[in-house]
Amino acid sequence: MKYLCLLLLPLCAFCGELQLEQETLHKIGLKVWQNECRSTLDGLISWNAKEEFPSLGIGHFIWYPEKSEKKFDETFPSLIDFIAEEFKGTDREIPAWIRSKKGFPWKTREAFIQEKRSKKMAQLRDLLSSTLDLQILFLFERFKIAEAKLSPYLTNNQKALLEKLKTTPQGAYALIDYINFKGTGLTHSERYRNEGWGLLQVLQNIPTDTSDNRLVMEFVNSAKKMLARRVKNAPIHRKEEQWLKGWNQRLETYNK
Repeated sequence: MKYLCLLLLPLCAFCGELQLEQETLHKIGLKVWQNECRSTLDGLISWNAKEEFPSLGIGHFIWYPEKSEKKFDETFPSLIDFIAEEFKGTDREIPAWIRSKKGFPWKTREAFIQEKRSKKMAQLRDLLSSTLDLQILFLFERFKIAEAKLSPYLTNNQKALLEKLKTTPQGAYALIDYINFKGTGLTHSERYRNEGWGLLQVLQNIPTDTSDNRLVMEFVNSAKKMLARRVKNAPIHRKEEQWLKGWNQRLETYNK
């Protein structure tokens, strides 16, 4: 954790643009890292059992194996574009096979596990462990892009709730983490029985008369309902009920 604290120091230059203090950025970055990787460097490269893709980096960004069906939003290629832009004018480089974004080189979880000590895996691990600061900035950038995309689908009251959430450290953490955790809710492929579970659906299901001091709590309540609905609608073979307890525990961190 101390390692990330040191790497996040350059973020202070972006505080004004993001309207968040450096300390808040630190805490959000640490929480996302804890949520996704248990604050470990080893957690930066993982492939969960029964998932069709690996999860990479501080936000467990998805990078599908080549020629895979992409049901969920593939975020790792966008991260590489972001890092490449930040590397311009420096002597830092992204390995060519990663920069090409052809797809994750290992097609199955078994092959991935067998190659954990390979040269390519070492290069990927080095890139991810040396760019934690940029990955945090990418999370914020991703939220800003998502916010613009969501705006046409929100009522004025829902937009007001979103604006209020952005003004508090707890609310900013909830918004940034949830976008990374469960997406915008706009992608039709990320729905079961045509019902989504992303930030759009969460905001749409918060009571519009919620008081400011209960807003994060109602955000959590709405998110729990959306994820419970997702599990209910999910194909039986996915057995998503096994993840619901952990998802709810993550949501509860927004209240703290």
